Amino acid sequence: MKLSVIVPVYGVEKYIARCAESLLRQDYADKELIFVDDASPDCSIAILQELLPHYPDRQVTILRHSENRGLAAARKTGMEAATGEYIIHVDGDDYMEQDALRLLARKAEETEADIIGMDFYFDWGERKKVYQGRWMENAQDYSRLVLSGATMPNMWAHMTRRQLIEQAGILPIEGLDTGEDYLFVSKLCSYARRVAHVERPLYHYMQTNTSSYMHVLSEKNIRSLVRVMEELDDFYGGKEEYSDALRAGQWLKKTEMMMRVSRSQYPLVDEMPAIAPINYSTMTFAQRLAAPLVAKKYWFLLWLYSRIYYTLLEMIQILKGRRKKC
Repeated sequence: MKLSVIVPVYGVEKYIARCAESLLRQDYADKELIFVDDASPDCSIAILQELLPHYPDRQVTILRHSENRGLAAARKTGMEAATGEYIIHVDGDDYMEQDALRLLARKAEETEADIIGMDFYFDWGERKKVYQGRWMENAQDYSRLVLSGATMPNMWAHMTRRQLIEQAGILPIEGLDTGEDYLFVSKLCSYARRVAHVERPLYHYMQTNTSSYMHVLSEKNIRSLVRVMEELDDFYGGKEEYSDALRAGQWLKKTEMMMRVSRSQYPLVDEMPAIAPINYSTMTFAQRLAAPLVAKKYWFLLWLYSRIYYTLLEMIQILKGRRKKC
């Protein structure tokens, strides 16, 4: 069984060697590695090219965009070039366990599932935390879990059958680089027959290259997520069996975004569709307190509450060694 591994490359010169070596050293032979250079302005590709001669027996392709087109476009380019039976995504600043591909392929052979999930590590370097998520064998039930926000939708946490992607006609949408995982995985699962899961962390989701919780999202990020929610509303809006999950996901994402952005960005986030009344089912306690402020547009109280919450959260992360004090 051939596996295609797709790695978007942009601005990851500090991390690409670790990522690439974790894939080149995999103990599973039948694989192709597709690196997509999204016009990276740094030395990422040069570092990658220095590594490849040490692994002459590996099937590696480097595809290039003449200009930066974004994460979704890079993933799409890689998927269109893939020839494996299953497709796996890996971000250029993350990496995989050495036996990850072998265990994923074995699970696919045992179950014949269309989508194979995996546990993963939140990795802060010296500290790691295992994330197991929630999984269901029935693909439509799992799609509802993803749509509602009850489990993480990351594309790299789901190995997907290439034939399913082609038959469903679902690919990342160029320009949607925030929330693209949420849109792609939930929609694809609604077409699948079966989901399986490797009960072991196989992927390192690195947190050392992420910005502070206090980071204010750009207008481009916000507009991307607004469009993602509109796309999901169009896709699931007339499907009664998904209505509760859709409403839960809408309120979760809208509240989550409102808590993160600046006050001046509230009207933009408020464009996100959200079916009344509020569905609190997948929210954290902090989000449940914020959601009524979002619904009633009590912007000043929401801003004050959010700043206090994220200041306290940042302090907790520093105490846990997951953030460095500036």
